[in-house]
Amino acid sequence: MRISCLLPLLLTLLPARLSAQDANYWSSSYGPAGYFMPGSVISQNRDSGVMFYNPALLVNTATSTTSISGTIYQYQSLVYPDGIGTGLRLKSQGASIIPMVASRAVPVKKKLPFTLAFAIVHNPVIDYGVTQQKDVVQDVLDNSYSPGPETFIGQYKAANRIDQTAVQLGAGWRAGKKLSLGITAEGVVQRQSFTVDYIARAMMNPAGPDTLLAPITTVSEDYTASYWQVGLRAKLGMAWEIARNHHAGLVFTTPVLKTAGKGTAISNVQISNLYLTPAAGLNLLASSRQAKLPSHWKNPLSIAAGYTYMHRKGQLYVAAEYFAAIKAHSVLQPRPAAFIRPDTGSNATSAEFLQLKDERSAVINCGIGASYLVAEDLTLFASLRTDFSYARKNRRALTEGYNIYITNWDLYHMQLGANMRRKRYNLRTGLMLTYGGTNNYPQTINFDHPNEDNFLLGDPGVTPGRTLQAGVLVSYIHNF
Repeated sequence: MRISCLLPLLLTLLPARLSAQDANYWSSSYGPAGYFMPGSVISQNRDSGVMFYNPALLVNTATSTTSISGTIYQYQSLVYPDGIGTGLRLKSQGASIIPMVASRAVPVKKKLPFTLAFAIVHNPVIDYGVTQQKDVVQDVLDNSYSPGPETFIGQYKAANRIDQTAVQLGAGWRAGKKLSLGITAEGVVQRQSFTVDYIARAMMNPAGPDTLLAPITTVSEDYTASYWQVGLRAKLGMAWEIARNHHAGLVFTTPVLKTAGKGTAISNVQISNLYLTPAAGLNLLASSRQAKLPSHWKNPLSIAAGYTYMHRKGQLYVAAEYFAAIKAHSVLQPRPAAFIRPDTGSNATSAEFLQLKDERSAVINCGIGASYLVAEDLTLFASLRTDFSYARKNRRALTEGYNIYITNWDLYHMQLGANMRRKRYNLRTGLMLTYGGTNNYPQTINFDHPNEDNFLLGDPGVTPGRTLQAGVLVSYIHNF
């Protein structure tokens, strides 16, 4: 069998998926259903006139305001009890301090009054890293050439980090007695670094007494892709006062239009002394690094709607947002170049195995929030929201390349907090809790039963997975 025929089969079996929390749109506390970050709603909420998710609501700003909001402490834990085999747990956890939103809004009192606002919004999407090892003596290789159990060592390492920062410039104005309009121009910087590393070794049992001469069967793969991209998008907002206590809002967010972006992909695959038949050993090397590749990260069109009922002691608020689907495409598409060594003539298609791919299902998220005035200067609030995964329907086998995302489960967020009002400022503090999980996450490898037929990868099945996040939220709004 030619090596060029074996490589596609090997890369089909090698890991192409990871696990954590990044295939979701509503994970950030700043959004149309968070109800904690000032201005992060679609319809009226009696907030302090900072940078609104719906720019049409900026018309409610009476004085200049400055806001700083963030997570002063956040803990995240993600666990797969049998991530790469029975008892071989994958666990990623950590704590961080995350500034998220800084904004300023200034009303402009002219013949046609309007409000301008500027904001920087930082969204740390995910910071995921796991390692695991199995070191045992078990029967891995065929007894016809390596009788008895062998020393087997398998190692797995994976990481994914995504950060997104947006700079926003918005304006809102009145278009009628009960109608206001707004627009926000947004520059978005997306950065991602993605790594998967796997190596398995089995030491053959020697025919003679000299164990130092025993051949070692090795299968390894490592892949790292990173990119940055700058893009532009716009939000078009409308807000209505339906009646005295009833308000509604609508926001259209355009897809991201790329303005610049580059990436790098590096990959190595090695096979040594792998006997698919007792008489035929396989040795293979594939290696490539490609830099300055054009990036093609996409974010879809979305339509959000909200409704607020205002009562004497507070508000009741509901919101929903629809995100359109995105067809399968390559975020990084490497060039056809030397990959298999020595060149077997099939390198024209090797770029397909190095690409970073993305595909998203259409998603509708919804949320509900409420606030209640318990004293003249103290308001309590709470919110619940869904955060459905756009990857949950894209579980088909990925035979070429790597998925950009590493989760496919739904999340549920809850926020509880209080707003303390003073003459010159408002101070808001709260608690955020997030839960998500599945019992059927597909494994990438399984060290339980590695052998030649599965390239020492084992026979992947499914594993449970759970994520839990907790954060302390703080927001300070200064009124000039």
